[in-house]
Amino acid sequence: MQFSTSVRAIAAGCLLFCAPSASAAPRMLNVDGGKIAYETCGSSGEAVVLLHDGILHSAAYDDVWPLLCQRYRVVRYDRRGYGASPAATAPYSPANDLAALMKIVDMPHATLIGSSSGGGVAVDFALAHPEAVDRLVLVGPWVSGFDASFGFLARTMKLLVLFKFGAVNSAVKDPYILTKGASAERKRLADLLRAHPGNVTAGTKEQPIAVARPRLGEIRAPTLILVGAVDIKDVQDQAKAIEAAIPGARRIVVPASGHLMYLERPKAFAGYVIDFLAKPPN
Repeated sequence: MQFSTSVRAIAAGCLLFCAPSASAAPRMLNVDGGKIAYETCGSSGEAVVLLHDGILHSAAYDDVWPLLCQRYRVVRYDRRGYGASPAATAPYSPANDLAALMKIVDMPHATLIGSSSGGGVAVDFALAHPEAVDRLVLVGPWVSGFDASFGFLARTMKLLVLFKFGAVNSAVKDPYILTKGASAERKRLADLLRAHPGNVTAGTKEQPIAVARPRLGEIRAPTLILVGAVDIKDVQDQAKAIEAAIPGARRIVVPASGHLMYLERPKAFAGYVIDFLAKPPN
C-alpha cells in the first residue's frame, strides 16, 4: 500500500527526537526558495556530511561531532524547518539542498552519514550524484519506496497526538527510541523536544528526487548500515532489504542501542564510522 509523501515524512520523523547544539551560531546558506543553517569543523582529512533524521536537527550529533571533527572535515546542517533553518514554504528536494551546501563548503565529494529519513536524503543524493559520494553510512534508514506497516503508522499517529497535546514525557517513553535503561537520555530528549516543537512536522514538504527502492542496486559507494538492536521492526526489515539491494553493503545490528544510537552510545557510534572510513574503498 502506498502512503502520501507527508505521511511517510511524518512516519519517518517520529522515529527520533532532538538534542541541542553546544556550538556557536551556525551560518546560513540561501538555497532555492529557502535557507538552511549549517556549520563546519576540522580542516583536514576526509570530508564527511552528517544528515539528521525527520524530526531532529543537526544537534542530534552533538556528542559525536567533536569525535569526528578530530579526524575529518565535517559539515552538519538543519534541513528546512528544522533547528535554526526557516520553514519550507513549498515542496522541495532535500538532496538538491545538500548539493548546494557541498558546493558552498567546497566538498566535491564526501562520505554521507544519514540517520533515518536523513539516510533517505543520502541515498537520493547518491543516485543523483554518484561521483560525489565516497561512502554511505545509513543509520536506521528510512528510504523512499518502502511502505510503513499499519502498526508503525498507528504508533506514529499516537506520537503525533502526544506531541500535539504537549505530552512529551509520554512520547519519549516509546520503546524503540532508546533502550529501557536510558532514563537520563529520555529526560534530555523530553526537555529538548519542548524547545523545538516545529521539528515534528517540518519534513512534510520534503520530496525525494525519485523513488529510491527500485534503484538501490545502482549504488556503487561502499555502504555501511547501522541499526539499533531495539529499533522497530519496520526499520530492521528495511535495513535488511537495503543491505540485500546495494552491492557489497554491510549491515551491523548495534547492541544496547535504539534508534538514537549516536545519542545513547556516541563513542561506539563514532567507532563504527571511524573503522569504516579507515578501510580503503573496494
